[in-house]
Amino acid sequence: MDSNPQNALEELKALSSLIQDSIGTIETSLQAAGKEFPSPNTPITPESEAARMIPEVSQASALIVSAAYQLISSVRSPVLSALTVSTQYALTAALGVAAAANVAEALREAGPQGAHVKDIARASCIDPSKLARILRLLATNHIFVELSPDVFANNRISSCLDTGKSVQSILDSPETKHVGARGVASGVGHCSDEILKTAAYLQEAVLDPRIASSGEPNETAFNVAFKTELPVWEWLEQKGNEFRLARFGAFMAATKQATPPNAIVEGFDWQGLPEGAVVVDVGGGVGGHSLVLAQNFPHLRIVVQDREPVLKDAPPHWDSALPGALTSGRATLQAHDFFTPQPIKDASVFLLRVVIHDWSDKYALRILRPLREAATPNTRLIIVENFSAHACEDDTVKSIPGAERPAPPKPLLPNGGHASTISYQSDIQMMEAVNGQERTIKEFQNILQQSGWKMSSVHLQPRSYPMGKIIAVPA
Repeated sequence: MDSNPQNALEELKALSSLIQDSIGTIETSLQAAGKEFPSPNTPITPESEAARMIPEVSQASALIVSAAYQLISSVRSPVLSALTVSTQYALTAALGVAAAANVAEALREAGPQGAHVKDIARASCIDPSKLARILRLLATNHIFVELSPDVFANNRISSCLDTGKSVQSILDSPETKHVGARGVASGVGHCSDEILKTAAYLQEAVLDPRIASSGEPNETAFNVAFKTELPVWEWLEQKGNEFRLARFGAFMAATKQATPPNAIVEGFDWQGLPEGAVVVDVGGGVGGHSLVLAQNFPHLRIVVQDREPVLKDAPPHWDSALPGALTSGRATLQAHDFFTPQPIKDASVFLLRVVIHDWSDKYALRILRPLREAATPNTRLIIVENFSAHACEDDTVKSIPGAERPAPPKPLLPNGGHASTISYQSDIQMMEAVNGQERTIKEFQNILQQSGWKMSSVHLQPRSYPMGKIIAVPA
């Protein structure tokens, strides 16, 4: 550990310079593209986020986020930093209340002049004085704006909570609030409800000798928190959890908003597959991402596999986005348990998108091995996941084509720092809810080898978007 105060000051200057240089990159990139950076005080729309999606802008923004957070960590009292992190649950809980209390919808209806908490509270019959304190914490963290005492308005971040529905329609049918909704209120609701309550029992779960080393999906902090022996997916399907199940489904659909629109297309030569090539979307839900493949590559045949209760919601999704795909046979919905033998023996590609992270190694191997047994010599396995990385330098993946990211500028952490933190938070969520995990590329290589696959290449997105692709071939 370097105790030289002068070196500490040099690091502060380096971080400050990195922020300034990155702002310059954003300005130059936006001028070249003829776009403006979105204001923090305007509602979010896909069109207004176009500027942030420019690769150079996205990368520069990630550098600013990491450098700014590292700068804060360097200058703030370490005691205060530790206590701030330990009380961060209050921010999560407050955001959950705001989403559940329909605050963003009420403020959208009120307009830019905002509304007094007494009026906002009518959207859910919440106590106005408590709501004011909750919103003030959020506004202090740049979520909502307090325009005058107890008068609040939406800003860009809070507008993400807006379902787009009227307050009255939500009050008339609260159980369908997240059905067909926009925004990420469903995700905030899930994370501030089931996940936050589960997180409170992570300590008990990882220190309990009975389940501390378990990889079973029903021996987790979630099971301790909710006093159930069911895995979280089965628990969500129990009577009484209908709202939570619908909200979780809406959350999974909403995650596409954080994904570059054609991310599934990148990193693999889909066009080079032969006419009629079969792509099997294993555990594909309603097939939202394989539908993008069908739209871009009409010569492919798509098979979406998942459990029957999941697939029942798929036909309207396909019929709306790609009419005729199901009736013509270009796309097929097939009920299948991916722990059982794979029925399709002529697949060109088995696609596993954000499936493996739900499972411990024991179960991941049970998913991968049936696919290997069904593979032809020319079958390719494509795994799309968040790839975790060590917070230190790591040269263990140098031999894998595409697996090594360019190092971020010093003094940032080798894994990119705070801009990558959501991947690590997701890893803990997987641990506490299902005993799953976000794996490193090396960890993926190990389970692929054990299941009869060989990792041939990796396609990585920029650090600001940690998801990438692994391409594997039969070993």
